[in-house]
Amino acid sequence: MNLSVRERFNRVLNFQKVDRMPMVEWAPWWDLTLKRWREEGLDPELDTDDVQKYFGLDLMVDLWARPQAPGYPVGADGEGVKVSTMDEYLSFKKQGFIHNLQALDFSRFAKHRQEHENGDAIYRVVLDGFFWFPRTLFGIEEHLYSFYDAPDLMKKMNEDQADFCLRSLEEIFRRGYRPDFMSFAEDLSYNNGPMLSKAQFEEFVAPYYQKIIPLLKENNVRIFIDSDGDISECVNWFIEAGMEGIFPLERRAGVDVARLRKDHPSLLMLGGFDKTVMDCGRDVVEQEFKRLLPVMRQGGFVASCDHQTPPLVSVKQYQEYMELYRHYASLAAE
Repeated sequence: MNLSVRERFNRVLNFQKVDRMPMVEWAPWWDLTLKRWREEGLDPELDTDDVQKYFGLDLMVDLWARPQAPGYPVGADGEGVKVSTMDEYLSFKKQGFIHNLQALDFSRFAKHRQEHENGDAIYRVVLDGFFWFPRTLFGIEEHLYSFYDAPDLMKKMNEDQADFCLRSLEEIFRRGYRPDFMSFAEDLSYNNGPMLSKAQFEEFVAPYYQKIIPLLKENNVRIFIDSDGDISECVNWFIEAGMEGIFPLERRAGVDVARLRKDHPSLLMLGGFDKTVMDCGRDVVEQEFKRLLPVMRQGGFVASCDHQTPPLVSVKQYQEYMELYRHYASLAAE
């Protein structure tokens, strides 16, 4: 069996046999990580996609349909623009700072179209989810109060965001791009679990997923949630809302991929490798792969860093990580 990058990735998501497991970095590296590596000799001319190829990863290409248009003003604290009333929101929207379809950046998909059609690249679309998007407008603390103080405004924001997501996807499909999977950017959990109740999720978040999911399924796009933190409690919420998979499964937040697989046999998973051990030596890195190996062998799980590789990791350490990654990706397919 000699599979292409796309075939291998999609077969794993279908719990089918592969020649080896996929090897991916689902998120670009931190700027400080790349800065260190360039100081250690990595060619500064390599872009994110080139770096994936340089280290021998399977190429994953993202298109993030961001709702923020050029000129979008950022608050002084970087958290958001601090919209607090319906009038402020409608005025802000009218100025064209959000939900401008013309601002979508198709350049990476266009650059790698032939590779994707040949099976040598994986396409992923990212959409701002319905916990994430209002937070960018309210600000972090104000967003949490808004479930009580501004429920109608939050729902209006999410109605508009759902409409933008649909229009973005329609434009992606109209241009002939066929993503292999997508993710809703959410980050609605932290180390002690979700930051909202199930009742709030069902009222303020889930209905907007369900407006978009039919179009994704119609186009055979696998549907993931991207939430950091401990997602163990809210996995069922996502499944009930129509999600198929979840990442990044942060180990230091207490996420146990073996337990998730036992509790949710058909759940698709991506990530799970504890990024904080990558600079701890070869033996520790290998033990982490051994921890993940039984679940890798079951299918439906693409092992990868449980977030971006931290800048504590040197080029040499990352090369050692990749050597072990390659070994366990082959071992898991035997």
